[in-house]
Amino acid sequence: MQDQAKRRAGLRRRQQGSCSVFRWIGIGVAVLLVGLIAFSLAAILLPPGFREGARDIFIVILASLQLVGAILTIALLIAVLFAINEINKLARNTIVPKIDTAMTKVNELIDMVSPRIDTATVRVTEIVDNARTATDNVRDTSGAVTTTTVFVAERVVSPIIRFSSLVAGVRAAATTLAQRDRKPEEESIQPKSS
Repeated sequence: MQDQAKRRAGLRRRQQGSCSVFRWIGIGVAVLLVGLIAFSLAAILLPPGFREGARDIFIVILASLQLVGAILTIALLIAVLFAINEINKLARNTIVPKIDTAMTKVNELIDMVSPRIDTATVRVTEIVDNARTATDNVRDTSGAVTTTTVFVAERVVSPIIRFSSLVAGVRAAATTLAQRDRKPEEESIQPKSS
């Protein structure tokens, strides 16, 4: 509740402040307008000597305003140069040393990490070389296995297959011959079923 009351009071003060600023601007514009109208009427109604005197007064006023503008411009230029000089000093005294410190730390970190990277590179190279060696050994072994398989197939298995075929053929022939001799006897023993 108190926060809301404080906010409302602050809002009212801001609104009153902005109203007072606009009020003063309005008063200034009105005074200038009334002065301009009064001068115009005086220039029309008064003799030509007034116009010449007013012209001289305005020339002096404009020259004074130009002189004030030139002095303010020079003062602003000096202030900008002073600010640039102070920023330059601040940069040299605070930012540049911090950047130098940071660069030193980065260089130290690089120097510290560099040997580890080199060691890791050597280890990876060793692992790759070992993998190549193992791959070559596997390739040689598979070639030897292929050669051994072909040799075994030609020299060991082929004669066994031929021998097995010969034994199977002899068995089939013996079985056929044995059945031939028995067939007429077996046909007479077994009744025919139709």
